[in-house]
Amino acid sequence: MDKSEYIRMYNLESDFWWYKVLHELVDITIRKKKPEGDINILDAGCGTGRMMEICQKYGNVSGIDFSQDAVSLAKKRGLNNIEIGDLNDYKFKNDSFDVVVCLDVLYHAAIQNDLAVVEKFQNTLKENGILIINLPAFEYLKRPHDIVVHTKKRYRKIAFVNELKKMGFSIISSSYRMPHLYFIILIYKLFQRNSASIESESDLQELPAWLNTMLLYLGRIENWWLSKGFGIPVGSSLYVVAKKNTLTI
Repeated sequence: MDKSEYIRMYNLESDFWWYKVLHELVDITIRKKKPEGDINILDAGCGTGRMMEICQKYGNVSGIDFSQDAVSLAKKRGLNNIEIGDLNDYKFKNDSFDVVVCLDVLYHAAIQNDLAVVEKFQNTLKENGILIINLPAFEYLKRPHDIVVHTKKRYRKIAFVNELKKMGFSIISSSYRMPHLYFIILIYKLFQRNSASIESESDLQELPAWLNTMLLYLGRIENWWLSKGFGIPVGSSLYVVAKKNTLTI
C-alpha cells in the first residue's frame, strides 16, 4: 500500500464511516463470540492500529504489519505490542490466540499464498478460537482504488468458505457486506468505460459531515442485520467468522 494511503488511513480511520462500520462489526463479533474473561487477540495486518485500539478492552492485543510506515503510525496511538513482520514467513506460536482478526489483508499483492497464511492463523489459534476476516469481493469490481491499495484478487463467498472448511474450520457466519457500494461501483465502472484515461485514485477521501453520518448509520443498520445471523447476497466486501474446531482423539 502506498505511504500516502497509510497517512490518510491514520488521519481518517477513527471517523471515516467505512472504517467505523467495519470496526463496530468486528467489535460486535468479538463481544458475542469470545470466551469469558480476558483474551489474547492478534490483529494480523494491523495497519495504523485503530482496530487494535478498540480491542484492548478485551484483554491482550498483539499486532503485526509488513509496513514500517503503518507500524510507526500505530505506535503514535500508544500501541506497543506491535511489530514489523511478513505474514508469508512469520513464525506464529501455536495455540496462542483466542481471536485472530485479519481485515483486508489477504487480497494484497504482497501475499504470496493467501490460504497458506490462513493456515498459519489456524495454527496460532487456540482450540475453539475465532478467526474474523474481511475481504474485497467480486473480481469484476476492481477499479482505480485497487491499484492504490495493491489488490491482487477479490473474493467470492462460496469458494473462500469451502477452503476454510477444508482446513477444518467451522463457519459461524459468512456474508457479503456493503451492497450499496456494490451497485455504486458497478455504475461507476459503467461510466468509466467512456473515460479516455483511468488514473489510480484512493476511495479514502474526507466526506462532507452529513454524508459521512448518513453512510455510518446505513452501515450500522447493516451491522444489526448481520449480527442477527442474516446474510446479504451481494456487496463490495466479504465478511467471514470461523471457529477452529476442537481436536478429537
